[in-house]
Amino acid sequence: MKPVLTAVIDIDATPQAVWDVLTDFAAYGEWSTFSAAEGTAEVGSRLTMRMPGMTFRPTVTVATPGQELRWVGTLGIKQLFHGRHSFVLSPNDDGTTRLTNHEEFSGALVTLIRPFLRTPKKDGYAAFNTGLKQRVEVRTGLGPGA
Repeated sequence: MKPVLTAVIDIDATPQAVWDVLTDFAAYGEWSTFSAAEGTAEVGSRLTMRMPGMTFRPTVTVATPGQELRWVGTLGIKQLFHGRHSFVLSPNDDGTTRLTNHEEFSGALVTLIRPFLRTPKKDGYAAFNTGLKQRVEVRTGLGPGA
């Protein structure tokens, strides 16, 4: 079974407001304690992602404003380590947005790094979501984070 990480959070803002902060990679250092990023949210563009202990350069595969951002990345070659990451923004009936932060991993190295994928990285995804929520809600003046 492939390791999968998923973190979900509701944000008191529109999907577009969440998208605007999510894709402002240059500002990640101002609110994210888990990752830093460079690049643009355009299909085919390469991002530079820095997380504790690693830097990688995924390629954006889907960039639908206000809806979905996806990228794929490898360490070495695809057969060694491959990750498919997605952020899906879904409007809730109450005007909030549900953010689903999801990643699937495959490759020969997955077995070796499985312990890292359990707690540290899972906690990092939850922290990323919380930081994003706070940043969005402060910027929009909505929610308890405002």
